[in-house]
Amino acid sequence: MLAILRFSRSHYIFAYMFVCSLIPALHAQSTEADIKAKLKNKPFYLRGLWREDKLQFDSEGKLIGNPSTVTFTVCGFDLKSAKLKADKLILEGPRVGLELANDKQKRVPLDSSVHIEIAASPSGDYGSAIDAVFVDGLDKLVPSMPFYWKSYAEKNFLPPSSAPLANSDSPSPSSKPKKITSAITPPKLVSSVEPNYNSVAKDKKYSGTVLINLWVGSDGKISRLSVRRPLGLGMDEDVMAAVARYVFTPAMEDGKPVTFELNVETAFSIQ
Repeated sequence: MLAILRFSRSHYIFAYMFVCSLIPALHAQSTEADIKAKLKNKPFYLRGLWREDKLQFDSEGKLIGNPSTVTFTVCGFDLKSAKLKADKLILEGPRVGLELANDKQKRVPLDSSVHIEIAASPSGDYGSAIDAVFVDGLDKLVPSMPFYWKSYAEKNFLPPSSAPLANSDSPSPSSKPKKITSAITPPKLVSSVEPNYNSVAKDKKYSGTVLINLWVGSDGKISRLSVRRPLGLGMDEDVMAAVARYVFTPAMEDGKPVTFELNVETAFSIQ
């Protein structure tokens, strides 16, 4: 104490600033216990919806490489181990699927294991990098979801206070499709295609019904496909890919072809 009091004012200020500058770094340094407490037993999802099971990130949580993406219904993560090394953090755990039958959200572990490496930052704090790799709820994924999930996701994944008042992708009144009336002959299905189901659904022997909403244009072409009643585990995308190849004759009104809104239900049972 006496030694510090003998410093000149400039030396005292320099010493004080030097000591204080160390405090945030020391307090910010992550430990394995901190990381496990943040990730263990939490419903996390891979923010970038990455398909690959081995992923590398820099110290800011930016992805290294260019892996392909997949639907969010097979992008959950369940932490099993966290190993903090001098130069990186290693996270491992099973990939988790999401079942959505009957509008219920059920997380189910899949057979594949995810291996994640995050490079160490100078401060030793992994918090912001982890936040860049994962989201802790489906509501965080809604803004980046493709059009065909928007309507369902906004209704079922967002709290009522956060749901948009109007869908920005909704058609203008002048372009809205026709719906069934006595004056309209609905589209007729000319040919259909069987879905090519993914390996996850096959392994789980999944079964159920998917409802897809779409428009059949006045030229018979299909557009604006969207999920209305999903199953999850990638099944919805499998069904949608098949329905997109259906062939219709257009709806008719007063002898003229018109654009028509249609629901297509696909039921299946994988044995």
